[in-house]
Amino acid sequence: MTTLTPVLLLAVALGLLALVLRWAFGADRRAVPDHTGTDFGLLREVALVPTEEAAQVLLSRLHAAGLRATAVRRDGAHLLLVFPADVADAKLLLRKGP
Repeated sequence: MTTLTPVLLLAVALGLLALVLRWAFGADRRAVPDHTGTDFGLLREVALVPTEEAAQVLLSRLHAAGLRATAVRRDGAHLLLVFPADVADAKLLLRKGP
């Protein structure tokens, strides 16, 4: 065995490892995240209120009913967001009033 053989074996092994890693992790086809503040993933808008206090009141009403909800601020208003399965229940609950 010459001194060149281990170097060649190491180069081949690293090359194969690089090809396997490229195959496993190089084909990322996921969508690029939207950092503009308009994409909330799975969450859907159920209400738009002008103040944070109003958003907190409506959020507490939704949470008391067992619905998962959150509020975000956008363009000076507050959006109430829920998961798609809860949209109909949330809108109905918010329409009923206190």
